[in-house]
Amino acid sequence: MRSHLDKTGRLHGYYLYPWDFLWAYYGNPAMVQHHVRSFDFGHAESLAEPNKLDDTPEWAFAGCLQSRPLPSYLALIPRGRVAGFSGAVISPDHKLLWDVSYEFGSTPTTHTLLKMPRLPTVTPLPGIAAVLTSSASSNYYHWLFDVLARIHLLRLGGIPVSRYIINSQGHVPFQAETLAALGIPREKLIICGHHTHIEADWLVVPSLQGYNGHPPKWACDFLREALYPNRDSQPTAGGERLYISRADARHRNVTNEDEVVRELAAYGFRIVKLEQHSVREQARLFSAAEAIVAPHGAGLANLIFCRPKTKVIELHSPNYVVTCYWVLSNHVGAEYSFLLGEGPRRYLYRYNDNITVSIPALRRMLQNVFRS
Repeated sequence: MRSHLDKTGRLHGYYLYPWDFLWAYYGNPAMVQHHVRSFDFGHAESLAEPNKLDDTPEWAFAGCLQSRPLPSYLALIPRGRVAGFSGAVISPDHKLLWDVSYEFGSTPTTHTLLKMPRLPTVTPLPGIAAVLTSSASSNYYHWLFDVLARIHLLRLGGIPVSRYIINSQGHVPFQAETLAALGIPREKLIICGHHTHIEADWLVVPSLQGYNGHPPKWACDFLREALYPNRDSQPTAGGERLYISRADARHRNVTNEDEVVRELAAYGFRIVKLEQHSVREQARLFSAAEAIVAPHGAGLANLIFCRPKTKVIELHSPNYVVTCYWVLSNHVGAEYSFLLGEGPRRYLYRYNDNITVSIPALRRMLQNVFRS
């Protein structure tokens, strides 16, 4: 490594994966293998087809069924660096490590850090630091699968870690609650900001697990046991039917929610606003539920706490259909159905669109789901 490398200058490019850097850095397969540990959890994918109405267009799920879980690994980076609000990872030869710095809406060549003419001043960090950052860490689903699930890989790796580098993006309550539940003390946290630029003696970097919308079963199992241990010994409170409202969310609201709620009331559903509950309480609600209806949103990450045979109906905008909660439903043995909102499909990926539910379609869906 050149001693005159300007660590605050513009990045020199990127590596797609940590092992690409390690090959370039060491040029030795034994050294690469020594610095990357891959995990094979042995879970064969067997996903049941989602339930839908007969007139649902074929594109609704067909285009989303090609994804697979991301690779699970742990990389050890000498003199690795973490920079910026989202905690992107930089190799010692001054390149972005894209796979562990994934940024929604960007490509490797358009990542925020690659556009910066200068980086903040470097702060040295002695010892071994673990990277648990995500560009979407303020989102509950991504916090669970792109941050917390990686702690399982750290534990399996058995590398002693002195500090944990995270990015909170707003200090939302579920972050502190879940870190405490997983035994991560506040004094060991380093929280990234816009002026962060840390260089550790060693960075331990677990792979991201949630950004492609196909969370792995091992992560689901780990999170459920870590955040709601002994679920099966908890009372089910009679098997409630829950409608998860997004009325207070900034986007993806149900425009005719009053009509939806009236229709659901005939089947014994009650309204729940998850933001009014702790993670522990949300886990209890989902664990005790016999049926859940909800518009697509991060709160459905709580499906990890559901019991087998729970009935799930997810409401989608026709302009935003993703499969992550169908995958989670499969992992826990829930019976998943989806219902598309009204309107033509004009865009492939407009995730903020509100949802207008066809009441006749909802009525038919409920009749199909509860006919037994």
